[in-house]
Amino acid sequence: MPSGTVHRLVYMSTAVGVLRAEELDRIYFRAKAANAQASITGLMLLYEGAFLQVLEGPVAGVSSLLERIRRDRRHANITVLEAGPAEERLFPGAPMRFIAARNLSPGEKQAFSDLRQAVGARPYMPGSPAPGADNGLGAFLAAFNPLRAV
Repeated sequence: MPSGTVHRLVYMSTAVGVLRAEELDRIYFRAKAANAQASITGLMLLYEGAFLQVLEGPVAGVSSLLERIRRDRRHANITVLEAGPAEERLFPGAPMRFIAARNLSPGEKQAFSDLRQAVGARPYMPGSPAPGADNGLGAFLAAFNPLRAV
């Protein structure tokens, strides 16, 4: 995909109910296969009952995927933190990276909690800057080197 044609979407949501390891594995493997077919790459984190997901790829594919996620009963309170064109992918060559909570460092756990709190504290109005725009989202995502993610 040529530079400048990648659409990046980052959202945070609340997990509905407790997701067992088997369910997370099922989500991961299905997402990985579907994303590969749609030329979508990204990252998924789940910590303290909250999802954070980065989706990168063609705008139509990313938008379609977000609509499926919105209909997924395992998510509530979906908040888009960032959406728009990107010069390059943060997670190239990976249809889906998943980092389990047990693999987060204490600093990453704190950063995730801080980000979640900042997102929850700011009302989001359509047409306004995304709630994550000024709360360290870019620096938080940059900390997740794709080589480290499993």
